[in-house]
Amino acid sequence: MTLATAHRHVEITEKGESFVSLTSSQAARLQELRFCRVSPTTTPDVWRITDVTRIGVVAIDDVRLFIRPKTELQSLIFMASYAGGQASVHDDSFAFDSENDVPAALAAALVHEVGVATRRGLLKGYVSVADTGTVIRGRWDIARQLKVRPGIPSPVELTYDDFTEDVIENQLLKAALRRLLRLEQLSPTLRGHVSTSLALFVDVSDLTYQRSVPVPAESRLNAHYRPALWLARWILEATSWAHALGTSSGSTFLLNAALVYEEFVGRCLRDVLEPEGFDVDLQVSDWRLDVDGKVHLRPDIVISRDGAIVAVADTKYKVWGATGASPPNADVYQALAYAITAGVSEAHLLYVSGDVEPQQYEIAATGTTVVAHTMELSGGPSELVFRLRDVAEDLLSHTNAIE
Repeated sequence: MTLATAHRHVEITEKGESFVSLTSSQAARLQELRFCRVSPTTTPDVWRITDVTRIGVVAIDDVRLFIRPKTELQSLIFMASYAGGQASVHDDSFAFDSENDVPAALAAALVHEVGVATRRGLLKGYVSVADTGTVIRGRWDIARQLKVRPGIPSPVELTYDDFTEDVIENQLLKAALRRLLRLEQLSPTLRGHVSTSLALFVDVSDLTYQRSVPVPAESRLNAHYRPALWLARWILEATSWAHALGTSSGSTFLLNAALVYEEFVGRCLRDVLEPEGFDVDLQVSDWRLDVDGKVHLRPDIVISRDGAIVAVADTKYKVWGATGASPPNADVYQALAYAITAGVSEAHLLYVSGDVEPQQYEIAATGTTVVAHTMELSGGPSELVFRLRDVAEDLLSHTNAIE
């Protein structure tokens, strides 16, 4: 990929620290984006960048900051597209070696998945339509008739279901493809592939939404669309989040890799455990630690059986275990609060990398044990799912929930 000569290309790391030459104004605007910490150094106009929480690319004047993920792009793309039960996924379907930055890799992945999803044509479904006509079709909307044309029998206000390609699934894919064409860093070849895919949706209306990107309810009918839909969602969120903070929508793309990891782990655990009779709830938001309900808790993963909670876990998109040190105190306190609120004797922390056996930390004062697990994110999609199955077995074996 080549950039215009007027742009300065700078790479920073997702974790650790990077030193970048910026003006004071550029440093201040980067800090305002709230995805990293920008600190001055003893060298004039050289700034220390740490605590990076997004990956992708951000443009500030003539500077293009490329934030490289600590996770392999192949694994990241697979996690972003994972929609559950993808038994037919092959590792070679997620090889994007020619696209070495996050926006381009996601664009290539979406083009691939759109091609797979629409191989037999666009998805169709029934959509409720409000229309006006002289011939009765569907249901006569009497309330609307009286409101729009009181006392006038014709034309008639009608409501009916139309079997059409203009469904939310196609609207979502169209919106993501159009958003990709605004990204200046896509290569001409990849831009051409995106344009070709977009042409499939010429008769689909534009997607409208207020805040969060809508995700269609999963069903048997849209199962073949799910990987493409999840990729589309991440693309729209990565561009919408940046644009909402006042950046140029044509040059900034910031993806929350921690959230991608969190949702992948949760959905994969659900696919593994629900067939075994467990219920897996993700992002439970109605927990309170105190009696008055003022201290809110939001565990990532809650596993129950027959209505009783048997395990609670939180994902941590951070490396732990390589040095043999215990997890950060704040993580342990959080897990302890979950265990106490759930009334279980153990809570689990799911870290990335580290490649160590689960470690247990017994809290004598409460009789609670916090168990830290790690998951290596390198390798192909089949390896990632296999490792998650091991984590699921470890998690439940620690709770003594497997009979």
